[in-house]
Amino acid sequence: MKKIALLVLVTASSTLAACGRDETPSASSMPNMPAAASQQPAATAQPSAENRGMGVVQSVDAANGSLTIAHEPIPGLGWPAMTMAFKVARPELLEGVSAGQHIEFTLQGRDMSAVVSAIEKAE
Repeated sequence: MKKIALLVLVTASSTLAACGRDETPSASSMPNMPAAASQQPAATAQPSAENRGMGVVQSVDAANGSLTIAHEPIPGLGWPAMTMAFKVARPELLEGVSAGQHIEFTLQGRDMSAVVSAIEKAE
């Protein structure tokens, strides 16, 4: 019982003594923390969650709610020109859209799972 009381007293004293310090812990004072984890991450440019693109519809798959677009580069995502299939946010977006049409479209998302949320005929 005396050992437990002594352990509690030592722990409390150490905690109180540490409260008065004005130090930020470093990786060297945290043995199980990798050095990189203790550093603040550098600010990186995140692609916008909404990006615009232009392209030509290659095919429409209304049954699966998707379309394939040969699109121009999308700088906001860092994507080069390519042809890829996209899901649409709402099935009605595909109404009146057909292969060969030039379109402008809006993507929601930052990666290859981005979804088309708006489609307009390009002039």
